[in-house]
Amino acid sequence: MLGTQVGTGVGAEAKVRVLEKILQSETFARSERLKSLLRFLCEAEIEGREHELNEYAIGTMALGRPPDFAPLEDSTVRSRVHELRQRLEKYYALEAPSAPIRIELRKGSYVPRFCSVADSVPAALEVLAAKSVAAPAAVAGPAVPRWSLWVPAGAFVLGAAIMFAVLAAWSSLTRPGVRVPATHLETTAGTTWTPELETLWRPFTTGSTPLLIVFETRFFVRVGPLMIRDWHINGPDNLNDSEPLMRAQKMFGFRRFGNRDYTDGGTPSAIFYLTRLLSSRIPAVSLKNSLDVTAADLRDNNVILLGKPSMDPEIEKVLSRGELVDVGGRIVNVHPRAGEQAEYPDQSDSTNPDRWGQKYSVITMMPDSAGGRRLLTLTASGSEQPAALAYYVTNPEAVRDLVRRMHPAAGTPPDFFQILVRAEYRSKAVVKVDYITHRAFKAR
Repeated sequence: MLGTQVGTGVGAEAKVRVLEKILQSETFARSERLKSLLRFLCEAEIEGREHELNEYAIGTMALGRPPDFAPLEDSTVRSRVHELRQRLEKYYALEAPSAPIRIELRKGSYVPRFCSVADSVPAALEVLAAKSVAAPAAVAGPAVPRWSLWVPAGAFVLGAAIMFAVLAAWSSLTRPGVRVPATHLETTAGTTWTPELETLWRPFTTGSTPLLIVFETRFFVRVGPLMIRDWHINGPDNLNDSEPLMRAQKMFGFRRFGNRDYTDGGTPSAIFYLTRLLSSRIPAVSLKNSLDVTAADLRDNNVILLGKPSMDPEIEKVLSRGELVDVGGRIVNVHPRAGEQAEYPDQSDSTNPDRWGQKYSVITMMPDSAGGRRLLTLTASGSEQPAALAYYVTNPEAVRDLVRRMHPAAGTPPDFFQILVRAEYRSKAVVKVDYITHRAFKAR
């Protein structure tokens, strides 16, 4: 990750201190099983025995499985490591968002990584400059199938490290909010530019920089004539993290790769809202699957992301260090202000538990390092939410209220921000979107 040193930059003593601090944290206080597992993995890495960390060794030596433990038949190790990974993410989101050294468990690996975050502005700028210079070379060869957003990610981390609250703004949850038309694609108001829309979208509409809208597709595996998926998993490298898919493989068998031909339900509506508004102000608007995006695309375009916060590992890490963090099923408010909640959990429809009544999402505007480019993430854990987020940032009434809240005196929003919104649903169709709060910050 940009601005981060991994491995040799962290000494053994520092690793032990980081490990002990986590083991004594509130996040891990009630889980002796996960603490024991984390200690086992980290001590193996610190002692140079990371090559010994396979499923069988972890199962028998750390989790108490019998000598005849068969990893292909028993998913205990995969399930516990997945749980440990989530607990680490929660710890850094709630207790140690500014930790100088982090322990990471990458998906598909059992070896922990001790990452030292560069804490000096000059060092971060040097890394950003190096990445910017290297970007053209990255696309000299074939198109990059698995893309990484390290350029905007690093600049956002730099901005977040020096962020400060510009204003305190909060609205009652009972406020009427912005109602969405009965039909997703039925509205005329969004095509009319207002002064507030001009203000919010000015970074994208001024100049001749083209706009690239990036959408995510979901990973499916084939079981006979059926296509199945686990919504937690979005690639063949993460199949071992899915206990249901591992059970299905054991029962029916399937090849360990699938396809990414399908996008989430809210994405087409989101694309409709965005292109209908922005195509009248931006000379070139293009659309790409996230799998096809190259470093040149990121260097030459302003970018809007549609999908889940985990659509790219680098973006997932950057968003997890914000003030408002989507952890799947709820938004964590890292530093609640007066009248705000520490967490905003999604709520299911009382008439049907399989349908959602309301969901919370975070809209994030971040910079890149190439000079003046912008990256807007309309990402959320739920498949319906991109439509609600796109509607919110293109609706004149919603944007008028938003600009007033973010900068009521001058009417100009901050350079970079996070916005927490709540969407209400009926039968999986969004019917209302509310502003909840926001965070504003600047990058030097």
